[in-house]
Amino acid sequence: MTDFFSKMNADYAQKHFPDGSVFESAMKTVKRRSIGGIFFFALFFAAALCGLVWGIGRTLSFMSNGEDDMLSVGIVICGFFGVIVLVCLLVLFFLIKGTRKKRSDYVADSAKHSKLPVSDIEAFEQQAVASDCYILKLTTGLDRLLSNATNKDGLLTRDYIYLADPAQTVMRVDSLKACCFSDYTYYINTGNRQKKIHCLAICLIASNGVSILSDTTEEAGKALIALLKQRNSAIDTNEGKVLPENAFDSYKKRVLEE
Repeated sequence: MTDFFSKMNADYAQKHFPDGSVFESAMKTVKRRSIGGIFFFALFFAAALCGLVWGIGRTLSFMSNGEDDMLSVGIVICGFFGVIVLVCLLVLFFLIKGTRKKRSDYVADSAKHSKLPVSDIEAFEQQAVASDCYILKLTTGLDRLLSNATNKDGLLTRDYIYLADPAQTVMRVDSLKACCFSDYTYYINTGNRQKKIHCLAICLIASNGVSILSDTTEEAGKALIALLKQRNSAIDTNEGKVLPENAFDSYKKRVLEE
């Protein structure tokens, strides 16, 4: 178990939560990513705007030269670049809006997604930097590198579990109804065909209906299930079996009704 989980220590806390706040750290991570996104889409917007201006110029030229048969081409060009400009503006709006969010906004959003009062989220933050908090390393290698989580590690405090999903979900351990393996899939292009990729995840379901999936290795997932069962023996583990992707909804409904 020590290969996957370790106790919180001063060095880790200072590196990952220098302000003593999980959500302050998440906020800074999102801001860094957003700045990169803003730079990219700003360049794309500028290029599309130049294309739109050029397209309008060409269309006006067709009109002045009486080239009516080319008007439709000019209109299509203008429409194409116009759509790209609008999409870029929309994306830039949300990226800039995201950079203006404060820690209190992240706490409020977490409380909303977690269906918990803000006081629970604040309590989780206090426990997260305590010495009895477990640091959960569920993934390794490329999966860990490509993770879109705001923090690469999950946290298991005295009363809460947090797997650093994009929604910043926090769950009370005593409210967990299930912790089991789950399968999810996605497709990648391989030449002229698409290949279906299966991924292993750990699934958590709380009594308030909130559920999350997080990538895991088989060994780390088994260790987490065992650790949570020690805290809450009533947790359903699906007998250690991997839950098929298409069976998730029915499984969730069953465990919530028990």
